[in-house]
Amino acid sequence: MERKFNNYMSKEIRNSITEKAEKLWGEDLHKNKLNSQHFIQLKNIFLTHWDRELKGDFLEIGCGTGADLEYFLKIKNLKTVTAIDIGKNIDDLKKKYKMYSHANIIRASALNLPFEKNKFNIVYSFGVFHHTEYPTKCIEESYRVLKKNGVIFLYLYSAHEDIFFKRLGILFEKKLMQVYKSISYSNQNKISGVLSPICWLIFTVPSRILELIGLKKFSKKIPFFFGTHPFSLINDLKDRLMAPVNHRFEKNEIKDILESYKFKEIKIEKNSSGLYIFAKK
Repeated sequence: MERKFNNYMSKEIRNSITEKAEKLWGEDLHKNKLNSQHFIQLKNIFLTHWDRELKGDFLEIGCGTGADLEYFLKIKNLKTVTAIDIGKNIDDLKKKYKMYSHANIIRASALNLPFEKNKFNIVYSFGVFHHTEYPTKCIEESYRVLKKNGVIFLYLYSAHEDIFFKRLGILFEKKLMQVYKSISYSNQNKISGVLSPICWLIFTVPSRILELIGLKKFSKKIPFFFGTHPFSLINDLKDRLMAPVNHRFEKNEIKDILESYKFKEIKIEKNSSGLYIFAKK
């Protein structure tokens, strides 16, 4: 069954979500910072589809710091590369990549794409839709702007319904998000800084120990297994806990949603990091 999202929330709530998102990602996490590239994860999982489909007109929804955008701009088979984000980070990206004549970088929302129907061959989005109040609208919009036989490459948060330690992490996340909503933005930043070494000690260190004793696969099921030092988790904590909205999906649930919007050839890879999705219009 497709999950029913509240598409009729008040204008005040919608505005507060948008304002928080613009501040967190557009002015904070994605401002003048080049984060690690995310596309590699989807490329490795769907390598055959990736090599075959990356040609024509391309759209990235939520280009962030431009780390992935920089890669896509250099792919010769992409005729045009369009990238959107909701924040002021777009202004810096326009200047940075102005030498690419086939690039179109604009400020826009995933919930209301400013493009005509059947415009793109590929839609790519990593970790964006689940931070909106209405993720299925993002999927609907993606389908609308895709050409016939166009494809989508997508990453979404998983509900991790079958991984005990991840479920604990999600419960921890939900409780902290409630606390965060009651305090100022500056204090949210401070708490994230305090929590980083605590989470590193509780989650990352045990994960590393498990990896050292030969339980590498199991170690990846521990939240924050990717930490490198006590303060390496600050931005990830901010991305999760300071987000105005976090939706998590079960594998079958997102498959049903994609099918309801007439996507075909749906492939969903679920691992300890989340849901990796390929589908065709």
